[in-house]
Amino acid sequence: MGLRLSDDHSELVRSVEPGLRVAAEAIGMGLREQLVRLAPGLTRAGDDGSDPSALLISLDLDHEGAPDALSLAACVAAHRAYVTARGRPEGVSAGALAIARLLVWAQRAALLGAAPRIGWIGPAARRPDGDADSLALTARCALEVDGTTRRAEALALVARP
Repeated sequence: MGLRLSDDHSELVRSVEPGLRVAAEAIGMGLREQLVRLAPGLTRAGDDGSDPSALLISLDLDHEGAPDALSLAACVAAHRAYVTARGRPEGVSAGALAIARLLVWAQRAALLGAAPRIGWIGPAARRPDGDADSLALTARCALEVDGTTRRAEALALVARP
């Protein structure tokens, strides 16, 4: 069954004008190669080989909180593109959603001016040492998978302007 959105998240995405939603989804799908290169983990398939069903609980970003409708649509599209590229179209990856939240933020920022320069991006637990000059930006994702909450945290080290 794959990733499902709560009623509130679904309503938020549905509230976007169709043309803008298509544009947001295109931004998300365009992030596929970056996600494939970073290769966040997928939730394990069940004993019968089926992918788990997951409900998106939260997806937030430092200083911004929960995503707006356009960002959420882009993140969900990026997730869908990523799990499909990994050969598991009904797969689920909390890590991919957290990283997508950071990448979507960067894409939207680039639309408004100079693109932020991300020096490193990945799981927060793997943050490289010695980069005190960069701004750390963290995204968090929580999913309910088979009655258990799964969390992922991703970090981007952004060069200061």
